[in-house]
Formats: sequence, structure tokens, C-alpha cells
Amino acid sequence: MFNEAFEQELCRCLSLDTLLHPVRLGQDGVKFVFQAMLGMGHLLSSREQVTARIALETEGLSPDMDEPLFEPLSPDWCRLNLRKALALGIPPRILAGMMLASVKEPSFSRQEAVDACQRLKAAGLLPDDTDPRGLLQEGFLPSHSPVYREQYHPAYRVVASDWMSHMAAILAILEKDGGSAPLLITLDGPCASGKTTLAKALSVVLDCPVIHTDDFVIPHALKTPERLSVPGGNCDSERLLQEVILPFKQGLPVVYRPYDCAARLPGPQTVLSPSRTLIVEGSYSSLPRIRAHADVCLFLQASRDLREKRLRERESPDALQMFYSRWIPLEDAYFEAFHLPDEKCVLLRS
Repeated sequence: MFNEAFEQELCRCLSLDTLLHPVRLGQDGVKFVFQAMLGMGHLLSSREQVTARIALETEGLSPDMDEPLFEPLSPDWCRLNLRKALALGIPPRILAGMMLASVKEPSFSRQEAVDACQRLKAAGLLPDDTDPRGLLQEGFLPSHSPVYREQYHPAYRVVASDWMSHMAAILAILEKDGGSAPLLITLDGPCASGKTTLAKALSVVLDCPVIHTDDFVIPHALKTPERLSVPGGNCDSERLLQEVILPFKQGLPVVYRPYDCAARLPGPQTVLSPSRTLIVEGSYSSLPRIRAHADVCLFLQASRDLREKRLRERESPDALQMFYSRWIPLEDAYFEAFHLPDEKCVLLRS
């Protein structure tokens, strides 16, 4: 549903875009609102085809470091400018991956986009010639006007707005991804900061598997007060090292059995073929014996209010109480003991 907070942010983004691109017609405003509310507006083809199309377009572009990398459209979507991406050395395969990782069901209908255009036009935020009725046609994709194209030569892709705060992760990974050696990425941070969601998105961008530290908690029988008093002692980092990290770094298959906390038993065997890149995600992924082998150490932060909101939404009352009484204090002790995040970490915000 369209809400006041979203509309206020949409108005702010549209006003900013009008300042940056004052030469526009009504169809340019319709396109802005369409992308702000419906995103890419269509399903993408294969990774190879998306990559090829971006590569073809960027062949005719000149790099521009002065251009902003992102231009916000709304709380959900933004434009990623290809000339700046080219200047930063972001390859087409990564840009294609960011698009693929952004695919999601639109939060709004075409009718809601039409209604928003009418309100924005009445408020003077869209040109007088704005006519959004074409949006009601299924499959209709608005285009920029010839005058807009002539003035600004737009070259961009629409991606999820989350990438605006997570782009530092992509750039750090690209900086280290210069050779043929296996690339290990760790992603740590407090509970409910969004680590699993970000790891999933990065796995799409990089086309690589993810290992979760939750699959390597120590068995319940070993969760003694003595063991849990050791910072990071809740994680079986030795098993993670022997079964995952070392084989991956040696270019070997990764074979492990995720620990099933509910059943209190190891789960079925999982086998990962040798890969160029691997993400290890979760609390305790920055333990010394793990990060000693990491090429990129990401650390995701989020406000306490946001984390508590997420925990309340996803956990039962009993589980929530366990987080506050046990898991969060254990995490905090681990972060304090190893001074995390430290200067080696790439800091991200959720």
C-alpha cells in the first residue's frame, strides 16, 4: 500500500532529480515514478544476456568520475549510472549480478503508480504534460523523451536501493579479486543486522556459494558454562576451518554436515564443488583462525531499534527472550574481546 512516508521520500527524490535534470517532459516524470514504484518493471533474462547487454552499452560510453554512482528514486529503488561504474572499474558481470539480486515483486500496482503521478502533477512536481494512462497497459515501459536524451544522454540501470549502502562491499571485493586464487569473504555483525539477506544478495552478484556460521554452532552437549565463557566459544570454528576454509583455499570440494539445533544432531551431508569465491556469513566469522584466511572482511551494522524490530517480527516470545538473555550477551562479549569491528573490516550499514 502507498503510505505517507514512502510518498514523502518519493517527493524528495523527485525534487532532487528535477534539480539535476531540469530539462524534461511529462513522459520523463512518468518514467521516474514508474521506476520509483515498480522498479525494473520486467523480468530479466539470463545472467549472460544481461551481462552482454551492459557490456555492449558501456563500449560506447566514456568513464565519468564526476557523475554520481547512484541517483535515488524512492526508498525501494535507485538508478546506477554506467559511466561512473565504468570509471570505478565495475565490470558488466557485477552490474548484471546487482540487477539480478534486485529482482523482487513490486510493492505497488500500476494503478497506484498512475494515481501517484496524478497527485505529483497536481502538486506541481511533474510537468503539465504528464499523462500516466499508458502505465495501465500490461507490459508498457515508459521511455525518456528525445529532449531528455539529447540533453543528458542517460545511461543507467535500476537496482534495489540497498546497494547504495552496500556498495562498499562490492568495491572492496573487486579490489581484492585481481588474481586466480580462491577469494574468501567473511560477513560478520550483530544479530538481526541483515547479514543473511546481504550474503544472499552478494552470492547472486558474485555467483558463489554461502556458508552460514549457524551451521557450525557447537553441539548442545558441549555448551558448558566453561565453553561459553570463551569469547566466540559458541562457534565450532575448528570444524569450520577444517571442513570449509582449508579445502576451499586449496581448491578442493567442501564437504560438511550443518548442525541442526532443533534436532540437536548433524544434518545431511552438503557438498560444494570447488569455486572461485566463497562467502562465510554469520556471527563469529571474524574469529582469528577464520579471518586469518579471509581476503575481505565485511562487518554489517544496524541501529538497535531496527535490530529489535526485526527480532520481534521473526522470533517467538521464548526465542526472543533467549536472544536477550544469552545470544546477544555472547555476541557482545565476542565483539569486545576481539575489538570488532576493527580497521581490517569494511563497515556497512543496514
